[in-house]
This record gives sequence, structure tokens and C-alpha cells, in this order.
Amino acid sequence: MSLTKDEPLTKDEIVAANRESWNEAAAHHREHDQWASLLKGFAEPGFSVLDATMTARLQAIGLEGKAVAQLCCNNARELLSIKNLGSASATGFDFAQEFLDQGRELAAAGGIEADFVQGDINEIPADYDGRFDLAVVTIGVFGWMPDLAQFFATARRILKPGGRLFIYEDHPILNMYDDRDSGGPPQPDESYFRSEPYRTDTGLDYWAEKDYAAKPNYWIFHKMSDVIMALVNTGFAIEDFEEFPHNIGTRGHMENQPHQLPLSYVLVGRKEG
Repeated sequence: MSLTKDEPLTKDEIVAANRESWNEAAAHHREHDQWASLLKGFAEPGFSVLDATMTARLQAIGLEGKAVAQLCCNNARELLSIKNLGSASATGFDFAQEFLDQGRELAAAGGIEADFVQGDINEIPADYDGRFDLAVVTIGVFGWMPDLAQFFATARRILKPGGRLFIYEDHPILNMYDDRDSGGPPQPDESYFRSEPYRTDTGLDYWAEKDYAAKPNYWIFHKMSDVIMALVNTGFAIEDFEEFPHNIGTRGHMENQPHQLPLSYVLVGRKEG
């Protein structure tokens, strides 16, 4: 994963360090063509960055009349796309104010009504309890979460009875592999069962894969079983689970291999009780 070890930290220290690193990264993300493309795209009615898999799954659940939240929304490109697909409302939660500001810019570019709430994802105000029909989690969220049970408990808290949590994530097996193309077949360099967090100070510019001297951030390994059992143990019934061979992040070089790894998955839970 091109990361280095660090001394053990508390959960709060990990979250605080990651918040600083993500706020710092926002300026670097603005420098790339993808930011200009997003501004241009959202200026067009109905624009969406969602791929066919996510679009079809969300449409099968149904968006019309639904109040939708995105947890760890970054610049809200997925959330705003969901709003353009027909949700009744859109609310994005993230701890990085700089990326929420980008989300507001994208929303303004398209005249899209959306709300943005800054803060630790596990400290969402009680005012939002039971307000949403659908909560969405997308690419690269769980690695920043020291406690999945706490995360899913928050998601459950903000959902209405019978509300759904929709997850479309990188497959955790990718933690075993460097995220950059080495020019050959992917080779594992870490254990799938690693329990210690990793530290990197080379930045979060995953668009350009360009390193910079950055504030440290910490990535947590979670197995697929960790995700599923944390979801179930916090009161969700699993409605859908499927693994895919296609890339949804920055691992395009890992597609179409002779011995294909799972690269992404959809997991949908329904709030019980």
C-alpha cells in the first residue's frame, strides 16, 4: 500500500489526524482536470457521476420521494448525482470542511438543492435521527473508520424504521495490494488480516497519484467479514450483497486479469425494529 508504520494511536487521535490530512488534500484536488470536469458536468441538468451498477441498484431501491444522506460525502459528487436522479432531498455529512465547500460549489453550479453538515461522522447531531429513507456509503470510506460498529450504529440512528443503508465500496482484499500500477500482474504486499493501522505522510492526491509532503493520515484494515458482521450486529438485515470484478476507484490496472480479484461490492442493509 506504499505506507509506513506508526505508533499506536487512540481512535480519536486517528480521526483528528485524518481530518487534517483530508482538509489539506482539498487544495490539491482542485488542481486537476477532474475538478473542472465536475463543475462543467453539474452545470448540465441531470448530470451524474454514478456508474451503471450503482445507478441500477439505487433505481431498484427507489429514489422518488426519498430523503437521502451520504456519510463521508467528500465533495458530494455522488450525493448530487443521486439528487439529479430524483431523490426528494440530499444531505451530505463529512468531517472535512474544505471538501464540503467543494460540494457546495458543485451544487451551486447546477442549482441543486442540498445540505452539508461538517463534523465527526459518529457525532451527527440528534436532530437528524430518524430523518432519512436511505443512507449511502461509497468508495474508500471504511478504511478511515476505526470502529465499524460505531459507524453503522450512527447510520442506523439517522434512518427511519425500514430505511436502507446502501454501500458501494472497494473490496477489502485490495488492502493487500499497492494502489499504483507497477506495470505487471498485481502482487500482494500485505496480509489481509493485518490489524494495525498504517500511517502515510505522502498525501491523498489519488487523482494524479502524486506525492506531496503532507500531514499524516491513518488507514484501517477491515475484512469483508468485519463489515458484514458489524452491519448485522448493529441491527441491519442484509437485503443485497454482491461482489464485482470492476474497479470503482483508482485500481483500473487490476481489471481484466487472468486470475481476477474482486475489486468492489454492493451491500444493502435494512434497518430493523
